[in-house]
Amino acid sequence: MARAGRKDRGLLSRVDAAGTRLWYVRLWHEGRERRFGSFPNKTKAREFYEKAKLEQKEGRFFPERYQHGGYDLVADFLAHHATRRTHRRDQRSERQFQAWWTEFFRDKRLNAITQDALEQARKQLLTQGSDPLADPARPCTPQRVNRYLAWLRHALNMAIRDGKLSSNPVRKLSMYREPSGSTRYLTVEEEAALCFAIGSTYAPWIRLAILTGLRRSEQFSLRWADADLVHGFLTLPRTKAGHVQHIPLNAEAKHLLERLHAVAEARTIATPALRSAWVFPSENPAQPIDACNFYRRYLKAVAEAKLKGVTWHTLRHTFASRLAMSGVTEYDIASCLRHAGTTLVRRYAHLSPTHLRAVVERVSSYGKGESVSAQRVTPESANSRPIPSGTVTGTGMGAGEPITPSAQVVET
Repeated sequence: MARAGRKDRGLLSRVDAAGTRLWYVRLWHEGRERRFGSFPNKTKAREFYEKAKLEQKEGRFFPERYQHGGYDLVADFLAHHATRRTHRRDQRSERQFQAWWTEFFRDKRLNAITQDALEQARKQLLTQGSDPLADPARPCTPQRVNRYLAWLRHALNMAIRDGKLSSNPVRKLSMYREPSGSTRYLTVEEEAALCFAIGSTYAPWIRLAILTGLRRSEQFSLRWADADLVHGFLTLPRTKAGHVQHIPLNAEAKHLLERLHAVAEARTIATPALRSAWVFPSENPAQPIDACNFYRRYLKAVAEAKLKGVTWHTLRHTFASRLAMSGVTEYDIASCLRHAGTTLVRRYAHLSPTHLRAVVERVSSYGKGESVSAQRVTPESANSRPIPSGTVTGTGMGAGEPITPSAQVVET
């Protein structure tokens, strides 16, 4: 049905997060749809629509003069978006994503984020990396490019929710296919070589990561207040899952933390100014150790030990792999890794030969049990001797013992 007087043609409205109704104008120009706004009320939107239609008729309508109106600068919007994600665990990656997209869309507004622009952006990430000034340039992997796009996609979803955009161009892109997760883990010999290379001071830190499966950021942000050495538990206030998690400690991990605590107490007695609330303090006791700085030391030790494909996350893989090789179930491994499900744990299933061997042994023992599921007893067979074996082949019976017709063996 046509609108009365055609007064509302091309006018759209949306309610933003604050509950305010904003108005937008939709125009077709040169075969494509253009949107303008927002406008504080319907009257302002209608005035712009009528002005734009008159300019189109007279051939002097240029959308570039108006389309920036109502659109925030990318830099301003991303800065505001970052303030709403302070609860995120990996703040360093958050800042890196924000800085890169801000630089890529420098002095551009949100409507400049198009599908073509995003294609150019991820090609640049694949070829030049996130730091084009680095020498040599380190291109990003497809997985890392996906993380950049996922971060921007979430930001633009917030822009749509706030009424700043009408659609999310990131959703029109197909993410790069990512390889399956690595199961690289350390053998006992590789662990010994790594601990020797990093030195006796830091070897217990490596061992603690293997014993607990802690992520790097989780381990180096531990506070003594979160370590219950009496009951053997660690409390992680901020985690990847976004909520508090508790980690049980085995005897060796508990002993390592007790030794670290004893060293910290002895240092404090000698120099009270060195008292720190952190399990791994920096030279400034008020701050924890910089995990990135220590990671460079760790990678140097990895190179000295001549280990290939080893990162800090390899220690977490080692924790999970040794659980699997000890015959622990997938559910228990997922619980120890603090995963919501067992999907990511299944990659370790092939590392549990003892558990799988016990499973396949059930095939050979099938039908050879000693239980009889049911027997049909008739008055004639009430005094009959029972069959000694429950197998349908009759194995295990004594020589010369006939099977009475009234005894029926049913396989389970």
